[in-house]
Amino acid sequence: MLRAFTLTLLLAVALPCAAQVDTTPPTVAIVSPPSGATLCGTVPVTASASDDVGVVGVQFKYNGINIGAEDTTAPYAVAAHTTAVANGSYVLTAVARDAAGNVTTSAPVTVTVANPTPTPLFGSCKFIPTFLAYLGGGPALVAADAPKLAKFDGIEINRARYNEINPNGNTWAEIKSYNPDLQIFVYESGTENSNFHDSVPQVYLNDISRYDLSRGHPMGSLNGDHPELFLLDSAGSRTYYTPLSNVAANQYWYLMDFGAATYQAYWLTAVKADILDQPWIADGVFADECLATNAIVFGAYSGVPTKYSNDVDWSSAMNSFAGAVTAGLHGYGQKLWCNRGDTRSPGGSTAWANLDASANPPDVLLEEGAFAVMWGVGDVQFLPESDWKRQVDTMAAIRNSHVAMVSHTKLLEGQSGTDNWGQPVTFWQTLWYSLGSFLLTKNDRLNNTYFMFNGGTGPTKIWWYDEYDMIHLGRSVAPYAVTPIDTSNGPVNVYWREFEKGYVYVNPTLNNVASVALPPACQATPNPCRQLTHDNLLSPPSVLPAVTAIPLSAHNAAVILKM
Repeated sequence: MLRAFTLTLLLAVALPCAAQVDTTPPTVAIVSPPSGATLCGTVPVTASASDDVGVVGVQFKYNGINIGAEDTTAPYAVAAHTTAVANGSYVLTAVARDAAGNVTTSAPVTVTVANPTPTPLFGSCKFIPTFLAYLGGGPALVAADAPKLAKFDGIEINRARYNEINPNGNTWAEIKSYNPDLQIFVYESGTENSNFHDSVPQVYLNDISRYDLSRGHPMGSLNGDHPELFLLDSAGSRTYYTPLSNVAANQYWYLMDFGAATYQAYWLTAVKADILDQPWIADGVFADECLATNAIVFGAYSGVPTKYSNDVDWSSAMNSFAGAVTAGLHGYGQKLWCNRGDTRSPGGSTAWANLDASANPPDVLLEEGAFAVMWGVGDVQFLPESDWKRQVDTMAAIRNSHVAMVSHTKLLEGQSGTDNWGQPVTFWQTLWYSLGSFLLTKNDRLNNTYFMFNGGTGPTKIWWYDEYDMIHLGRSVAPYAVTPIDTSNGPVNVYWREFEKGYVYVNPTLNNVASVALPPACQATPNPCRQLTHDNLLSPPSVLPAVTAIPLSAHNAAVILKM
């Protein structure tokens, strides 16, 4: 009996059970773009897929036709070249399969391809061209970030990110595989340099870092060989940037003589060695601190540099720096993106105009404090109407450079707070106000304007919003107009602009407007106009209520669709 039991047990161990058949299909869904999005150029299409055993591939399709080859590794994404098809409506799907041959097709996503005719010679084809600054303490990039980053038209990034997605590969190339038109700029301090980074490896640098060490620079070190290049205050002390300096530890960020030809040549030679001759070379260099005037830096520096103690001298010297390094980088086949700032002041606006009219204007100019900012009192600081208007008009006036405008708030998505005027404010209100301000004067003939918005964590997150995918009003019909409207607090200027497919309205004042009458086209029967908001952004426009007039509260913007 025991023998029989043992034999049965041995046979049970030796003979395999009948193979289990995998009949569970994978799950799959398109993540981006959202249904209803308008696309142009090259667009990353991404999907999420999972299976109880494992997904072996995802095939993307439009109208049932394959988009590229099946993607066999996560993240599941493909570059969709929309210029290969005619403008119109398309249905996107993703088909996931597992090793057993089980197949699932995602829910369809309907998108509209709208490539402009003729194709822009320069810049973005998008209605809302966007860029991203991804700096500082943001999380390390992973493979899934590549198609997310590829949605932008431009990226400003630290060189240390070069090996993050693939330690043995090229992060820039990985991102560009989803959008070859994307422009990547590597960060470099422009006019400030530290005295405590000499030992830092090149890949982790953000400034020249040659204080007492030449690093092979033919002109030697800055402190040892060029003490004349440090700007001095009235006491003869070197001027330094106080927020990032640590006096107790003898760590300083010194302000250099940016107007001196010697410093300009030194900077170019260092940048060539540290960026252009390295694997992390990209499309160009982002030079920080190319400030248009000295008005915004007084108080941030330890003293006033006597050589450039007024706006005129400062701006002239800074424009000299920007022009010289632009010409130098162009000689190496590289572009320059300058952080200018201060379009809100008359002197700053003039400095922008003078640089634009110069022999060597930079490829891109950045205003890092446009329309609404997180600096100062409150969760958001809204500029006075006159300063706001100067920013809008300066952006519109630039002809020879691209202009990148960034707005921000201390709030995070969905949060509420108080602005600098003591009024309630929300994250989404601030985004729409900033975006509306941008759309008032974005140049869709030159295609030279770009927008960014971020919340309280600063440039440490991939900030993308459905607004960028879903708002598409076509080309502008005319420049913005101003309509004064009487209120209980006096007349309020409402700024608005007509586009082929809608209107944008902005109230940059402290006063609420109870009712703004929309143009005659919106008074027709049946009424063809609908108001788009953050809350109804993903709804079909046909289900939105018709509008003939809208309220427009202080520091708010509205988008109206023509149906």
